[in-house]
Amino acid sequence: MGANISIIGNLGKAPETKISDNGTLMASFSIASNTFRNTSAGKEQKTDWFRVIAFGRQAETLARYVKKGTGLAVQGRLTFNPWVDRNGDPQAGADIMLQEFQFLPGGRRDDSGDPGAMSEYVPDGVQEIAQQAAAY
Repeated sequence: MGANISIIGNLGKAPETKISDNGTLMASFSIASNTFRNTSAGKEQKTDWFRVIAFGRQAETLARYVKKGTGLAVQGRLTFNPWVDRNGDPQAGADIMLQEFQFLPGGRRDDSGDPGAMSEYVPDGVQEIAQQAAAY
């Protein structure tokens, strides 16, 4: 039995896709989740990054409809993958094997640099597509 986790956050960049050895489409992307706490110096923000890996129809849906800054709620199985960085120091990455996801309304600023411009990331009908992909 593995640990399940739910994350609400924004994509760090558009999903990267590839075909697995058995011919299944895979999509992977990073998602940032922010937490805030009050300290003596004021409100402090901490950002945690997770890599999410999706397969099949979920991977297709995500590759088609999400981009950097898209808000998502994801749920999946948490795994930790150790690795060694360029300096030979041991590191560990947190990966989420996606089970379910949901698009979040709104989003962060678009890439135009205009602080008043907001991008809408959830086209009509896409939430239903996400639910169908999760049920597949």
